Amino acid sequence: MRRIAPFMLAFASLPALVSAAPPRQASSAGENAAYHFLLARHLESVGKVPEAIGALRRAIELAPVSAELRAELAGLYARQDRAVEALSTAEEALELKPDNREANRILGTILAALAEQKRPLRPGDDPAQYAARGIAALEKARQPAGGDLGLELTLGRLYLRGNQNDKAIASLERVFEQQPEYSEGGMLLAAAQEQAGKADEAIQTLESTIQHNPPFFRAYLRLIALYEEQRRWKEAAGAYALAQGINPKADLIGGRAGALINGGAAKDAQTLLQAALAKKAAPDAVLLYLLAESQRQLKDYEAAGATTRRLREAFPDDPRGLVLQAQLQVAQGRQDDAIATLADLVKRSPGEPGFVYQYADLLERTGRIAEAEKALRELLARDPADATALNALGYMFAERGERLAEAVELIRRALTIEPGNPSFLDSLGWAFFKQDELARAESPLVEAAAKSPRNSVIQEHLGDLRFRQQRYAEAVAAWEQALAGDGDSLDRTALDKKLRDARARVSKK
Repeated sequence: MRRIAPFMLAFASLPALVSAAPPRQASSAGENAAYHFLLARHLESVGKVPEAIGALRRAIELAPVSAELRAELAGLYARQDRAVEALSTAEEALELKPDNREANRILGTILAALAEQKRPLRPGDDPAQYAARGIAALEKARQPAGGDLGLELTLGRLYLRGNQNDKAIASLERVFEQQPEYSEGGMLLAAAQEQAGKADEAIQTLESTIQHNPPFFRAYLRLIALYEEQRRWKEAAGAYALAQGINPKADLIGGRAGALINGGAAKDAQTLLQAALAKKAAPDAVLLYLLAESQRQLKDYEAAGATTRRLREAFPDDPRGLVLQAQLQVAQGRQDDAIATLADLVKRSPGEPGFVYQYADLLERTGRIAEAEKALRELLARDPADATALNALGYMFAERGERLAEAVELIRRALTIEPGNPSFLDSLGWAFFKQDELARAESPLVEAAAKSPRNSVIQEHLGDLRFRQQRYAEAVAAWEQALAGDGDSLDRTALDKKLRDARARVSKK
């Protein structure tokens, strides 16, 4: 018989077994089901499981229409990891009394475990139905106040697997509120919140999970990922440091340095990386790349160049050496050299679309629009479903106010491939804005801004829309959020000028 031990822990929460002296022997003439029920509990408590099963079977013979006795036997089978018999006996109980809570709880818990295994327990079973059947059974078994935390946890898992996010959150919140020290409950709740698009709530849940169980390493890793998705680089760097303290052997230096660099703390990143490299017996490509990037951001181009040369000498086939070389050439005003370097990189790595994106972006920024378009179209000819390339080409047209109908069509194709992508939504809204289709720009820009509150460009675009709609106070709020955001590709001087104009208009009202 297949063992399904992972779910058996759920039955540890059953009522404590009677361990007192056995019930007095009933006379054969007065034999009744209650006596055998109590006898079975006693026998199980002293380890006489076969005898306990026999006693319950005798009780069922004496009370053949009792759903409760069959539920008791199903629970006993479940505690012994006899899944097939537990499942069948619970189903028999429910045929007699469909609303029997204990039988529903046993049935639902077993089905929940089987749903994760995705294999039939019995001939003729459809594993695809296990989750739905488990949910239906557990919903019948739950207490009105949701007091059975084990049941709520199991239901929460099933809801989460089925993308029933609101129900998953409701169940898992009950668990987390009453047992915040149970870290796995916090992880599941955060996953449900994240899946529901509630990233801020997921972050709060993970922060609370760590507060109640500081050594729980996995929570830090998930929290870091969410911080990074939200571009909360300072918090990500701090979480990396705490996680490193909990698990010094974990390879987190690169991630922490990257967060520091993205968060504007390049000097701290440089110090961290130099110390880490000094301890290495051999060169490390990731750390050398990050060190050169930190030095580039600090405008120490000589040091960045030296580190880049170290990287290329130690790892001649690593494309990051050429990426750094191109970035340094751009920083030093050598645009044509940088374009040549990226062209070489694209030629060397034809299967890496990321290098084409960088190449096309630099071509666009230097006014070589036709060449940028050619690079992106060649990429799309190889992979028509490259959503990033579709968006990049569409956004390039939108930003320049050219071929706007085609821009909308390209970006919509990208969104078909990656629905809800905030960058793509922003591009679509911006293309509509450039077409003076302000009503159509509203929804994608608002959604993009809500999903990327720290993306300065997206917030600026929303502010531009609000200004054109003469909603000046909202324009001010969006532009202020842009200034407080990540600052990427943001012209602060131009934005300050727009802000002064909007504030003046607000004060006149």
